[in-house]
Amino acid sequence: MENFSGNVDGTGGLVAMTDSNWFMSIVIARQPHFPNQPKDVKILWGYGLYPDRVGNHVKKKMSECTGAEMLEELYYHLKVQDLMKPVTQAGKVNCIPVAMPFVDSLFMPRTLGDKPEVLVDGATNFAFLGQFAEAEDDCVFTVEYSVRTAQMAVFGLFESDRDVTPMYDSIHNPLVLMKAAKAITR
Repeated sequence: MENFSGNVDGTGGLVAMTDSNWFMSIVIARQPHFPNQPKDVKILWGYGLYPDRVGNHVKKKMSECTGAEMLEELYYHLKVQDLMKPVTQAGKVNCIPVAMPFVDSLFMPRTLGDKPEVLVDGATNFAFLGQFAEAEDDCVFTVEYSVRTAQMAVFGLFESDRDVTPMYDSIHNPLVLMKAAKAITR
C-alpha cells in the first residue's frame, strides 16, 4: 500500500481508485483493528460509490459480485493480481460484502434547520446525538462529530463544568493549508 499510494499502513489514509468504474476506496487501519485479532491477520475496509456500474476488470456490477470478485477488481487497480492470486487461491483472504445504501446520506445537499439541535429548547430529559443532529461548523462522517454531539448533550443536560472538546481549526493553520494546496496540485 505504501508503494502504491505513499500512505503508511495504519495511518487510516483513505486511498481512492480514481480510475475505478465503481470508484473503489480502501483504508488500512492501524493493526490490530479488533482487540482479539490474531497477529497474522490484517483488516482493511473498502467501498464503492457506484455499485451498479460494471467493473473495469470483473465485467459485472459490484452489487452482483462475490467478495472474491470484489477483491479481484481491487487487485487489478492496485496492480497486484499476480502477487495476490496464490494468496487468494490458498484461502488466506476473505472479503465480506455489505450493502449500505444510505451511507452517503450524510453528504446529501441540505439546508439550515433540517437537522435538529442537540439540545431542544425546553427538553430536560432527552437530546439528539450523532451524525443527524446539528453541530455547528463541524464535519459529519467522523467519530469526533458523534462524540462531540454526545458531549453537548451530556454536558448540557447535567450540571457539568466541562467544556465540549473544541474542533481542530485547520482552516486557519497555514501549514495545513499549504499541505492541502500541495495535495490537490499533484
